[in-house]
Amino acid sequence: MPQLLPSKHTALQFSKFAIVGVSNTLISLAVFYLLYNLFSVGYTAANLLSYIAGVINSFVWNKLWVFRAKEGNVLREAILFLFVFAVSYGVQYGVLHLLVEYYGINPNWAQLPAMVVYTVVNYVLNRVLTFKK
Repeated sequence: MPQLLPSKHTALQFSKFAIVGVSNTLISLAVFYLLYNLFSVGYTAANLLSYIAGVINSFVWNKLWVFRAKEGNVLREAILFLFVFAVSYGVQYGVLHLLVEYYGINPNWAQLPAMVVYTVVNYVLNRVLTFKK
């Protein structure tokens, strides 16, 4: 009979990923809101810069704490991590753009569901590509 629930290892790993994700979200949202609202940077540039800040934080914590890839090839992992980021960001940006431009949702609110999509795509790709055992 197939196992319907994730293993304890997977559940713990995803919990750690979620904690890192919360820190990334807080960093990304803070940078986005500051740039967009305080410095009047366009929402697309503010979005990109906020994700760059988050991705740096994310790589360090995911490598060392979530996936415990201490012995892996750092250059290979960094390249794959950036590739996964690019794919995840592309999907996230598509959702953000769709919500803002086609549904007229304020960028401040549209950012939140777009981040959820990014998080799911990013976890799956990092688990199966970047930090696979």
